[in-house]
Amino acid sequence: PVKWQTDACFEAMTEVFLDATPGGTAAGGTALQSSARTTGGIKLALGSHNARSIAAALAGLEKRNLPRSAIELQMLHGMADQLKYAAAEMGLRIREYVPVGDMVPGMAYLVRRLLENTSNESWLKAGFLDNADVGALLATPAGRPAPADLTTIAAERHALSPAVEGIGNSKAFTTEPFRDFCESHTRDAFAKAVAAAKVPAIANDRTVEQGAEMVKRADAAFPAWRDTDPKVRADVLVRAAAAMRVRRDELSGVMIKEAGKTWREADADTCEAIDFCEYYARCAVGLFERQRLGKFIGELDEQLHQGRGVAIVISPWNFPLAICCGMTVAALVTGNTVIVKPAEQTPGIAKLMFDILQEALRAALAASGGTALQSSASDILHFCPAPGETTGAALVRHPRTALIAFTGSRDVGLDIYTAAAPGSPFMTPSLRDSVTHLKHVICEMGGKNALIIDTSADLDEAVLAARQSAFGFQGQKCSACSRLIVVDEAGPTGPAITHFRERLVEATKALVIGDPTRPGTDVGPVIDAEAAAKINGFIERAKKSGLSFSALPLPSTSSLPLSVSSSLSFVSPHIFWTVPETHELAREEIFGPVLSVIHARDFDDALRIANSLPYKLTGGVFTRKPSHIEQAKREFRVGNLYINRGTTGALVARQPFGGFAMSGGGTKAGGADYLKHFVDPRNICENTLRRGFAPEL
Repeated sequence: PVKWQTDACFEAMTEVFLDATPGGTAAGGTALQSSARTTGGIKLALGSHNARSIAAALAGLEKRNLPRSAIELQMLHGMADQLKYAAAEMGLRIREYVPVGDMVPGMAYLVRRLLENTSNESWLKAGFLDNADVGALLATPAGRPAPADLTTIAAERHALSPAVEGIGNSKAFTTEPFRDFCESHTRDAFAKAVAAAKVPAIANDRTVEQGAEMVKRADAAFPAWRDTDPKVRADVLVRAAAAMRVRRDELSGVMIKEAGKTWREADADTCEAIDFCEYYARCAVGLFERQRLGKFIGELDEQLHQGRGVAIVISPWNFPLAICCGMTVAALVTGNTVIVKPAEQTPGIAKLMFDILQEALRAALAASGGTALQSSASDILHFCPAPGETTGAALVRHPRTALIAFTGSRDVGLDIYTAAAPGSPFMTPSLRDSVTHLKHVICEMGGKNALIIDTSADLDEAVLAARQSAFGFQGQKCSACSRLIVVDEAGPTGPAITHFRERLVEATKALVIGDPTRPGTDVGPVIDAEAAAKINGFIERAKKSGLSFSALPLPSTSSLPLSVSSSLSFVSPHIFWTVPETHELAREEIFGPVLSVIHARDFDDALRIANSLPYKLTGGVFTRKPSHIEQAKREFRVGNLYINRGTTGALVARQPFGGFAMSGGGTKAGGADYLKHFVDPRNICENTLRRGFAPEL
């Protein structure tokens, strides 16, 4: 809720309690007969420093003909003394209190109150420091925007995107809210959807020849799609987002069964796919409008953009809907024709996405009256489930491919960069002679992400954030925390690092390993047996090297029923400590539930260790020192830096995602600049003198 809602709720609850206070009468003078009053009732103690809330309570007393002694005001010692004096002069009963007990929890309580009362929405700050208008301070909370307008309020407040007339509901972008599985009806509905979800049986059998035919058809369809009204292309995405909302739980259920995602991870994946559609739809339109550059006399300078050509989308299995959808719709909405080559482990969810986009494409073209394009909708967007080593490689190397959008491993990403070059040794002389353009590569290749725990960190928050960052979706995220760098001046076995590690180990023991179709599962299987073997190889070598570790025991096979893909395998979460920064656990991307705890002498040393690897994707810092926060912002060289929170869970438009160096091309998916990777810029300069008219000034 927003602040005005909590104020309104406070006043509403005050009314409820006053109704249950003995001795009152209604406005007409008749006795109030509530069930509470006949059974003794209550006496209201009002804990507030908000003069508006107190005044509302006093008005409630008068309305019920209750004496002022019917309530008691409770206020913290040393805070808003002027308010206490004024209330005492009015004859109100005041209880002034102080926290008592141990110093540490007492200090925590005091800090919380100070943060609350100095916040930008605090009544005390507005009234005593900002000297806000009295009318605004005493305004009725219910007189502000109604709950039905909260989406509009949020969009305008955060200004995440332009509001484009004719696109969706013509409002600015807001992220799709996650399912609240605390609510029983939400759990029940989701469980039914998961049970009913069916993974499409898709064979990865498209041949090189079939891939080449798709490129030919997509290349022929490109000019007309490039020149289609940008709002029509954006409408495709909005329609696809609406269809995904309707089928949201079904899509999540398919990912749970095909990729082994847990409930929350699958729901977040679907939400992100919807977000990509809605956000890029709003961001794309302006790219294709002529933007005037300056206002020079006698000259009209303009800039606009156009699509590049045939786009090859090569998506990963770990975000099989969100990332696949994000790259695909970014290419489509910018006027490129697209061939989707999904990960071989997750073609089923990719096929559902493809079908949704195809239906949205046909519907948007029909609604626009674009009859010439309707018959070629199947040429604008293609689906190519196939082996990456053969068909995927051929698509990348095809001379009519204009751009490649890839998310995956470093080795494959580097191969794509090399193969996309016009002078590539992979090209035959005849192919090289036919090249007409440079291919653009949009590439995100993973990370070896570090989370720094400073000496001033809030350990309650840091432990849970580290656990989720390391073991969420079994550590199979390019943003997952795999290096936990703990500052301890006393050394690798000092009290600070030992205390944090012990708390983290105990917190990790609370994780539940099991069937991801069940709501209580925290850790499901890894993607396949090959991945499990690779992860277990790292684990066994680390054990043989003598590192100390803690691991969750895997339940027996009989207690792990696989109502998911039979190819999925389980790997226990492992925490290794006193890991040297030169050890392979600290340097190699593992892509599984393996976390290395590394010692740092001080904060400078922690930043040195964090920056020491060529991966530059995500990183995090837990510290309460403002100087260290600023130092991290300056010196922690990663694409996405998270301060006092976990390193995973980037939201579209709020945390545009992507790294640099060996983590990719700084693509920043879900950001305002991402779509520029999919277009060519054009500039037009017109001499407007002596042509019978003058340009606008």
